[in-house]
Amino acid sequence: MISDINIRVDRDKCHACGLCVERCIMDNLRLSVAPCRQACPLHMNCQGYVRLLAQGKEGEAVEEIRPFSPFLNILARVCLHPCEAVCERGRLDGPVHIRALKKYLADRYPHLLTLPRNFNQETGWRAAVIGSGPAGLMAAHELRARGHQVTVFEKDPEPGGLMRYALPSFRLPVREVEKTVEILNRLGVEFKTGVQVDLEDGLNELETRFGAVVLALGAGAPVKPEVPGQDLESVVQALDLLRLVKDGRRTETGRRVIVLGGGNTAVDAALTCRKLGAEEVRIVSLERPREMPVSPLALEEAKEEGIKLEPGWGAIRFNQSDNHSVEMELSRCLAVFDDQGRFAPELEPFPGRKIEADLVVLAMGQKKRPERLPLELVSDSDWPAAVDPLTLQISARPKVFVCGDVVSGPSSVVHSLASGQEAAVSADRFLRGEGLRWDRGFWNGARVKEYESRPERARGGPRAALPRRSPRDRRLELETELTFSAREARQEAERCLSCGRSFEMNQTCWYCLPCEIVCPSQALEVRMPYLVR
Repeated sequence: MISDINIRVDRDKCHACGLCVERCIMDNLRLSVAPCRQACPLHMNCQGYVRLLAQGKEGEAVEEIRPFSPFLNILARVCLHPCEAVCERGRLDGPVHIRALKKYLADRYPHLLTLPRNFNQETGWRAAVIGSGPAGLMAAHELRARGHQVTVFEKDPEPGGLMRYALPSFRLPVREVEKTVEILNRLGVEFKTGVQVDLEDGLNELETRFGAVVLALGAGAPVKPEVPGQDLESVVQALDLLRLVKDGRRTETGRRVIVLGGGNTAVDAALTCRKLGAEEVRIVSLERPREMPVSPLALEEAKEEGIKLEPGWGAIRFNQSDNHSVEMELSRCLAVFDDQGRFAPELEPFPGRKIEADLVVLAMGQKKRPERLPLELVSDSDWPAAVDPLTLQISARPKVFVCGDVVSGPSSVVHSLASGQEAAVSADRFLRGEGLRWDRGFWNGARVKEYESRPERARGGPRAALPRRSPRDRRLELETELTFSAREARQEAERCLSCGRSFEMNQTCWYCLPCEIVCPSQALEVRMPYLVR
């Protein structure tokens, strides 16, 4: 139960840092964690930097999120912001723009976000990371921060994985990925690019050279529809198309384009084709619009740029037309999932319509790629066989840890970063000879999920509109989303309801005052008897 009997906390000042909870010697305080922070895979203190920004303390807001540098500029652009889906302000007039406020801080104070963290002393231990997508980069950063020498092996010419090669520049410019890699370079992380590690013999060699090895291989082969004609020349995979466009190796798509899929990659592929000059772009999806696993903002952008949605249809055949175009036969989708919630589309047995296009783009997701792992580590269920879900360690090879999409299946950048962080914690403990399972996870007893939402505290107006380029000014190489001004950022931050705060749990206060003294915002007051104070 949240109590203020002996400890009073000013919610307008408190930014839920938890320092007072750590300093309490009587185990009296707990941190009530706001729903936004609970939902964040990295458990970033969203409320903290938003409240500090609302108070005009922008430098302190940057310090609150700097432990997550050098990835903030990336998260500020492509995070799926699960925090906003649970924001209590959303029950009133729209959630706080938490990700956009992060973008404001990242763009306004890039020099502060690139300052090095406090690193541990050099340990002399060496760790290898295979793969340089978000999971691999985070694992490398965390291991380096803990004092280990880190070498990253990457098969592509430059680090960054799909963030560099497949996310369109209007979402994530290459320079933002390069900034992150440059910071890691300055911190002492070594990158060996253009190196394809053989995970049979090569993994054995790495285990002899390094004290720990982290596999961050990413997701694997794209999913293909099992329909006739999928191998036609004019039927391409979305990730292949996005990579060719970003590399500058493809500059046109034809006049008519059909994108088959309903996720973010499908929308990005459709927008890319539109920006390349395609006159007619359609997104054909099994799902209805409200069921599509896509960001509402991305879907809004697609509509603004004239992309047509064809929901509730599935492809049953691709035919090559005489004029070199592709004819796609479609059937109505009766159900996307089965009774147990598994993806099992059910289509009508006969075609309901036919449409033609010069190019068909398949954006139906990716599989994990167990064939890239040694055979003894792959199970029949298409998962690495012996990966501990808590420590991400492979029991058959204690030096080896796995993270990212190869464990979870295709996910998001923020989930991959969180997975890489957990793998690095395990690898660090392994190198130091410590237990891997103790004190894991965010919920360590000092933090509780109970929180108070008080709508009557609401300030400011409804959710602001994100600043974006007008549809006529949008280009492949220009970010679609712009950055809040200082005034807009503060107004949006002031909408935060401050759901989380520290509070008295056990009513065992001895009036010793360290909690009050350590509070950086003077939000906490110990209500000691008058004669004692």
